[in-house]
Amino acid sequence: MSTSKSPATNPYIKPDLVNDGSTIRKAFLIEATANLASIPMITNTTAVLSFILKNPADINPSTILFTRLFGSIVVGGLTAGLLTGATNTRNGIESRRIIYLMLGMGEALMLPILVREMLKDGVDAAISKKVAGSVVGMLLPPLLWRLYVLVLRPDLLGRYTEEGDEKSKRT
Repeated sequence: MSTSKSPATNPYIKPDLVNDGSTIRKAFLIEATANLASIPMITNTTAVLSFILKNPADINPSTILFTRLFGSIVVGGLTAGLLTGATNTRNGIESRRIIYLMLGMGEALMLPILVREMLKDGVDAAISKKVAGSVVGMLLPPLLWRLYVLVLRPDLLGRYTEEGDEKSKRT
């Protein structure tokens, strides 16, 4: 007879001594901290847009709303995932690959959009070539790192062994 398991009743785990994921855990914490720089997108949206947009006259209620939504996804969603993956728990270790895949896909989709924006001339461009190039320069290194980890060095994500369930550890 099989028994179903809930993530809330994880058995105790012991992180692998060789592949403990410490490099990725540090990377997750650094990235989560950097994501907090997106808070002004939520709290001081007009100032952020004035800095980013090529023509600040384009700021309207829609751009403010979508900037706040994007900032909320970065701060509330992506940062929460990174903080979960930074833990050396079963859920944390198991989530690291998925988190890197998710973040990498987002970066891979944003890069061609930004390159296209860099190639625009005149009034069609929403942001300057300098801003688009700077964002590409900030997104490309993390994407290459994620590909390196996912394809060539998955051991960096960490491993664990199960130590038994919580009830047997208490007795």
